[in-house]
Amino acid sequence: MTILVAVKKNGRIWMGADRITTFGSEYTTDLVNASKIIKLKHAYLATSGYTLLDNIIEHLYEHNHKMMESEFKNRAQVFQFFLDMYNEMKKTYTLVDTGKETYAGIYNVFLLVTPHSIYGISNNLSVHEYDHYAAKGAGSDYSQGTLYALYELIDDGHELTRVALEAACHFSIYCKEPIDILEVKQSDFGQREPGGYKSTATYIKTIPNRVGLADFSLVQKEKILSKLAKSGTNTNGAKTAKKSSAQTKAPAKKKAAEKPKAAKSKSASSKSKPAAKRPTTRKGR
Repeated sequence: MTILVAVKKNGRIWMGADRITTFGSEYTTDLVNASKIIKLKHAYLATSGYTLLDNIIEHLYEHNHKMMESEFKNRAQVFQFFLDMYNEMKKTYTLVDTGKETYAGIYNVFLLVTPHSIYGISNNLSVHEYDHYAAKGAGSDYSQGTLYALYELIDDGHELTRVALEAACHFSIYCKEPIDILEVKQSDFGQREPGGYKSTATYIKTIPNRVGLADFSLVQKEKILSKLAKSGTNTNGAKTAKKSSAQTKAPAKKKAAEKPKAAKSKSASSKSKPAAKRPTTRKGR
């Protein structure tokens, strides 16, 4: 099984995957060309599911199939690429079991990433474009939860991708380090690489062991606290209520308004009760 992650942050896109390959009850992480990130002419592609799909893509790439020229400029072109691949599977390869042939029975899921877009492809060939991040494969729930929690707090797309992959490797028995991460740049594309469909060695960074968040510096943690404060949230998650200046001044105005009223009532009472006359004294006759 596999975990695939792509993150778009601050105008840059990162992509990553683990390296585990399972064979029934066994697994390995040190196969030759074990990276699951495939470099096409105009995009990076990775799949989770049957490894036979990896062989099929390699075969089509090496035989210069016309579908490998796709520029993946929009969702329709991505969909057409996978339609062509499925047609080739039905015509040339034997992935679909006899008696179980159904439309779009690919059984795998994919992430396809260009310098501008992130596309997720489901096993029924439906294509969706993601604005911020995407995760596919085993452990994707853990990766998406991690990205949801940290996306607005961490500005580094590479670190977001790494932590999301590590979360899946930590919780899912079908995901395991090492993990591979690369930045998707426009300069990477436009021509076929002489090294073949997995010629990503010059672009990719492999992290052999789990790192976690322990290496985050104090400055980064303070940035997180600063963002929480700006959003009006305390460190315990409670929203802070901010009183407006108009609200704070209102009681003073009310008191000021009450004073004339009190004075008025006093003067009214003095009018209603006539002043007592002073007793007069006579000095004698």
